[in-house]
Amino acid sequence: MIDEIIVCLDGSSMAETIAPIAQGIATVRAATLTVFRALRNPGEVATEEDYLRAAARRFGAQIRVAVSDDPAQAIIQELEKNPGAMAALTTHGRTALGEAILGSVAHRVLRGAERPIMLYCPLGSLAEAPKKITTLAVALDGSEFAETIIPFAAEMAQSLAARLTLLQDLALKSPLPPLPQHKKADLLEASYLHRQAERIKKTFGLDAQWEVLHGEAAEAICSYVSGMPDTMLAMTTHGRGALQRAVLGSVASECIRHAGRPLLLYWPRK
Repeated sequence: MIDEIIVCLDGSSMAETIAPIAQGIATVRAATLTVFRALRNPGEVATEEDYLRAAARRFGAQIRVAVSDDPAQAIIQELEKNPGAMAALTTHGRTALGEAILGSVAHRVLRGAERPIMLYCPLGSLAEAPKKITTLAVALDGSEFAETIIPFAAEMAQSLAARLTLLQDLALKSPLPPLPQHKKADLLEASYLHRQAERIKKTFGLDAQWEVLHGEAAEAICSYVSGMPDTMLAMTTHGRGALQRAVLGSVASECIRHAGRPLLLYWPRK
C-alpha cells in the first residue's frame, strides 16, 4: 500500500517533470507527497530550501532534505524509513556498448529500492508526464519473473480506478531461460494472457483486459502506448554487471527511452 510518494529533485526543471503525475496519484490515493533533495554540501541547504519550498507550493508537497555524498543511497535510505513509500524520478536514457542505461542515480535507486519505483523519461524538451492515469499497461513475457509486477500494478490500478491491460508480444526474445513447452503453447494461443486475467479477477477483483502484440517487443509496446496519453507502463526488469555498471534488460531500457510514458518499474532481488 503506497502511502507516500517521494519526488526526487536535483534542482533542474527536467527533474520536476514527473511531479505532476506523482501529485495526481498522491491526491487520488490520499498519500503524502514529498519533494526530496540530496545535497553534497551542507552549505547549500539554506539556498536549496527556498527552491524546495517553491516546488512544494506548486505541487502541494512537504519538504525533505538530506546531506549526503551519495544521492542514490540517500534516496534508498528515505525509502527504508517507510515501507509504503515509492520513489518518483525523472531520468534520461543514453547508450553505451550498444545497450541503453539509466542515469546512475535512477539506476541505483531502482536496484536498491526492493520495490517498484516510478520513472519518467521525457521524449521532448521538458515534456510533462500525464497528470492522471486511466490505464495501467502491464508488459509480460510468459515468465514468473515478469509476473512479479502484477500485484503492484493491480493494486495501483485498483486505487486509481484505472483500467488494467496485460500486454504480450509473441515475437519477444526473452533473455530468460526457454519456457516450458506448455507455456510456449499458451503464448502462441494467447491463452496465457487470458489465464493471467482470470487470476487477477480472482485475486484482486479486477477485470483485466489483454492484448497480443506483434513485432519487436520494445517497439511494439511503445507503439501500443503511444496513442494512450494517460497510461502508465508497468514491467519487471533485470540487471547484470558490465564494466562496473549495471545494464538494464533491453526491453525495459528501450521502453524507458522511447515510450514517452511514466513507468512503474521493478527490479526484484531474486
